[in-house]
Amino acid sequence: MFIEILLLVIGLMAIVFIALGFNIFFRKNKKFPQSSIGKNKDMRKLGLSCAKHEEIKCRQKLDKITGLVDCSGCGHTSKV
Repeated sequence: MFIEILLLVIGLMAIVFIALGFNIFFRKNKKFPQSSIGKNKDMRKLGLSCAKHEEIKCRQKLDKITGLVDCSGCGHTSKV
Protein backbone atom coordinates (compact mmCIF):
# COMPACT_ATOMS: atom_id res chain seq x y z
CA MET A 1 0.00 0.00 0.00
CA PHE A 2 2.78 2.44 0.93
CA ILE A 3 4.71 1.68 -2.28
CA GLU A 4 1.62 2.31 -4.42
CA ILE A 5 1.00 5.70 -2.79
CA LEU A 6 4.68 6.60 -3.06
CA LEU A 7 4.73 5.76 -6.79
CA LEU A 8 1.51 7.74 -7.30
CA VAL A 9 3.01 10.78 -5.55
CA ILE A 10 6.26 10.52 -7.52
CA GLY A 11 4.28 10.27 -10.76
CA LEU A 12 2.15 13.30 -9.88
CA MET A 13 5.24 15.30 -8.93
CA ALA A 14 6.85 14.43 -12.27
CA ILE A 15 3.75 15.64 -14.11
CA VAL A 16 3.72 18.86 -12.07
CA PHE A 17 7.40 19.58 -12.79
CA ILE A 18 6.94 18.97 -16.49
CA ALA A 19 3.83 21.18 -16.54
CA LEU A 20 5.60 24.00 -14.69
CA GLY A 21 8.64 23.82 -16.95
CA PHE A 22 6.80 23.15 -20.21
CA ASN A 23 7.64 26.53 -21.73
CA ILE A 24 11.30 26.21 -20.76
CA PHE A 25 11.75 22.56 -21.70
CA PHE A 26 10.19 22.80 -25.14
CA ARG A 27 11.38 26.21 -26.35
CA LYS A 28 13.91 26.53 -29.14
CA ASN A 29 16.45 28.67 -27.23
CA LYS A 30 15.89 26.81 -23.92
CA LYS A 31 16.78 29.76 -21.69
CA PHE A 32 15.21 30.53 -18.36
CA PRO A 33 13.34 33.83 -18.29
CA GLN A 34 15.38 36.68 -16.83
CA SER A 35 14.15 37.45 -13.32
CA SER A 36 16.82 40.01 -12.44
CA ILE A 37 15.40 43.51 -12.78
CA GLY A 38 18.65 44.95 -14.10
CA LYS A 39 18.81 42.55 -17.04
CA ASN A 40 15.10 42.12 -17.86
CA LYS A 41 14.11 44.31 -20.82
CA ASP A 42 10.39 44.20 -20.04
CA MET A 43 10.93 45.40 -16.47
CA ARG A 44 13.14 48.25 -17.73
CA LYS A 45 10.38 49.26 -20.16
CA LEU A 46 8.03 49.54 -17.17
CA GLY A 47 10.52 51.86 -15.47
CA LEU A 48 11.57 49.36 -12.80
CA SER A 49 15.18 49.23 -11.73
CA CYS A 50 17.34 47.48 -9.19
CA ALA A 51 17.12 48.74 -5.60
CA LYS A 52 20.90 49.05 -5.52
CA HIS A 53 20.89 51.35 -8.55
CA GLU A 54 18.03 53.39 -7.09
CA GLU A 55 20.05 53.88 -3.91
CA ILE A 56 23.10 54.99 -5.92
CA LYS A 57 21.00 57.54 -7.87
CA CYS A 58 19.44 58.91 -4.67
CA ARG A 59 22.86 59.13 -3.02
CA GLN A 60 24.31 61.02 -5.99
CA LYS A 61 21.43 63.52 -5.90
CA LEU A 62 21.86 63.99 -2.16
CA ASP A 63 25.62 64.52 -2.55
CA LYS A 64 25.00 67.20 -5.20
CA ILE A 65 22.51 68.98 -2.94
CA THR A 66 24.62 68.88 0.22
CA GLY A 67 27.98 69.23 -1.51
CA LEU A 68 29.46 66.48 0.64
CA VAL A 69 30.87 63.16 -0.40
CA ASP A 70 30.73 60.67 2.45
CA CYS A 71 32.79 57.53 2.36
CA SER A 72 31.36 55.85 5.44
CA GLY A 73 33.58 52.81 4.97
CA CYS A 74 36.76 54.77 5.69
CA GLY A 75 35.18 57.67 7.60
CA HIS A 76 36.35 60.25 5.04
CA THR A 77 34.10 63.26 4.32
CA SER A 78 35.07 65.96 1.86
CA LYS A 79 33.50 68.84 -0.06
CA VAL A 80 32.71 68.33 -3.74
